[in-house]
Amino acid sequence: MKKILILFLLLTLNANFSHAESTKIRVWKNTATDSGIIRTLLYRALEISKQEYGEYQVVISSEMEQDRALRELANARLDLAHFVSTAEREKQATPIRIPIMQGLLGYRLCLIKEGNQEKFTGISNKQQWIAKNITIGQHHNWPDTTILKSNGLNVQTTYKHELLFQQLSKNRFDCFSRGINEIGYEQFSHRSLDLVIEQNIVIHYPLPQFFFINPEKPLLAERLQLGLTRLQESGETELLFDSYYRELLNKFDLKKRVFIELQNPTLSPETIKAMQAPITNFKKKYLLNEMR
Repeated sequence: MKKILILFLLLTLNANFSHAESTKIRVWKNTATDSGIIRTLLYRALEISKQEYGEYQVVISSEMEQDRALRELANARLDLAHFVSTAEREKQATPIRIPIMQGLLGYRLCLIKEGNQEKFTGISNKQQWIAKNITIGQHHNWPDTTILKSNGLNVQTTYKHELLFQQLSKNRFDCFSRGINEIGYEQFSHRSLDLVIEQNIVIHYPLPQFFFINPEKPLLAERLQLGLTRLQESGETELLFDSYYRELLNKFDLKKRVFIELQNPTLSPETIKAMQAPITNFKKKYLLNEMR
């Protein structure tokens, strides 16, 4: 009887230790400290799944670039991060295929050098863009670089994000393509470089951002899937999106811009399928209807 009791206590201690380990979630700093919808959705998804999966403790990583964060996730030194999804990244970590920003990141505006608006006059489709030899600056390792090149656009790359602003100001290329959620802040924070937002064009391609999970943490993947699904079904995700981005969408009024539609060859079939409804819903709500 005594031996059985000791065995029971040891099993209980081991179970408690495992539970304590599972509650610690090592999160990429860019995800855990994001000032927009990403951090909010993450914490709400964790909160709304506490009944099934228990308490949690977010442990924020050190500062690191995106490439390293993906490697750390694939090597089980991080548990959770957010990235633009590609088929290759989905092989390295587990994607939660519920788009964080409803597909907004795929609607791209150009940051340009002040005085260069005339270069974009008269462009209404991809062929005219290519014919004018408009060049786009990109980080060499961003998925966008592959997307733009595969569509025949002229792309110039560099290895550092910050260098792109400097090079744009020196007319090394014509357009630095940015998400609607990024471009206003980036223009303001680099106002000394005389950069402005191009007035007429939207470059669009499917560009979903997902939460990615350490492949050795299937329960965490289940938890995020459950939490995000609940937020979506309750309507909270849409309310959060509107609170963060409706003002920006009204400001840029995409309906009045020319759309250059591009294909994204980097997506997996599963992600293409998962993005059909969000893209349709986004267009219906923010592009076809009048926004109030």
